[in-house]
Amino acid sequence: MAIGLFSPPSNRFAADETPITLPKAATDLAFAARPLFLRLTDVLNRVGQLLGECRKMHDRATRHERAWGVPALFFSDDSAQREWRAKQAPAQEFPQPYIALLSEAFPKLADAWNRLPDLLDDALALLAESPDVRRMARAVPGLRAAAASIPQAAELAGVLAMPEEEVWLVIHPAARAGYRVVLEGVADIAQLHVLLSDALTGDPSAGYLTGRRPTDEVFAACSDTAWIEGVVATARFQFYRPEALRPDGTLPEGFAGSDDWYWGTESLGSIPQEKGERILLIGEPVLPKAWEVSRRFSRIAARADVVEVLPQAEVERRLRERCPELRAEPSRAMRAA
Repeated sequence: MAIGLFSPPSNRFAADETPITLPKAATDLAFAARPLFLRLTDVLNRVGQLLGECRKMHDRATRHERAWGVPALFFSDDSAQREWRAKQAPAQEFPQPYIALLSEAFPKLADAWNRLPDLLDDALALLAESPDVRRMARAVPGLRAAAASIPQAAELAGVLAMPEEEVWLVIHPAARAGYRVVLEGVADIAQLHVLLSDALTGDPSAGYLTGRRPTDEVFAACSDTAWIEGVVATARFQFYRPEALRPDGTLPEGFAGSDDWYWGTESLGSIPQEKGERILLIGEPVLPKAWEVSRRFSRIAARADVVEVLPQAEVERRLRERCPELRAEPSRAMRAA
């Protein structure tokens, strides 16, 4: 049962721990939720220790079999017999065959393993409630590293790794257009593609790009928490890495620049930062593309807000800094294309 803003906390803690109590109408949900994330960090660290013991047991059992060609069961060592028995459960994925065998020797670690799923559910529900909770969770010492090291916490690690409240510099070199954008709840390139297609499309006299916005259905599928499966998005732009920019200030044509494309499933963390801003180059789509919208973190609402439209002179200056062959020239009127 996930902890929501108005739901009572679950009571799944050991007798020597103080239950976490969230107020029914918390004025500061992030502050109220912090004890849960501190406890989750401790549980993740203990689970990490347990998984380490499981790997040791698996490696010893494998060495026995590889070195002697006979089951470890024939050895008198009780631990070797346990290791062999664990290997005889191929239907169970790692580390499950070893957990039961180690629970007696490591009761606190096994208890952490049992409590982890419910704590993760509660944490993910809270993270979806507001950006404030996500900001607080990212500041909890050791939480991000602990989550990243545990496969069972992959969704938590992904949420914590999302670039939020960062400034993005988005430049369309051909249009001599540039924007500073701030994102919230955006997980990957495909989702960003739809949200930017909407945010950057508008009145060219105000510095925006003309073109077709995503349909309401597609936009909602990429931004709302109550989204419908089976929605298909189409490409409005091609996304490029900064290295794709050529000395004359243009982007490669056709498939020549495919090595520097961003792909839909890539994490936004792969987009580089420069002077505190993530740099993204965009151009016209190389070929028609369509994909079925899928949300990695569907419980988190997403948005992309343009906080500044760069003057054309500023875009030109930035391009000249990177492109020694670029001369000052009139805009190519791509805004109205």
